[in-house]
Amino acid sequence: MKKVLIALSFLVLVSCTSTNDFNKGKEQLEQQGYTDVEYTGHQWFCCDEKDTYSTGFRCKNSKGLIVEGCFCSTVLKGVTIRFQ
Repeated sequence: MKKVLIALSFLVLVSCTSTNDFNKGKEQLEQQGYTDVEYTGHQWFCCDEKDTYSTGFRCKNSKGLIVEGCFCSTVLKGVTIRFQ
C-alpha cells in the first residue's frame, strides 16, 4: 500500500509540469532577449489556482541578471509567463 501511495504522489507531482509548456515559454523568453533558459521543475504557488500546469524556469535577462519564474497554463489556453 505504501508503494502505491508513493507512486501516486510521484504521478501527481510530475503531471503538474509540462515539457510542452516549457518549450513554448522558453521560445517566448528567447524572443524577448532572455538567454540560458533552464527548466527548474514544478513551482508551487507561482500560478493562478485555475491553472493546471506550473512549470518553473531560471534564465538571464538582457543585463545578465538571473531571473526566475514559471510558465502557467491550462487545457485550451496559451502559456502565461510569471516572474517571481
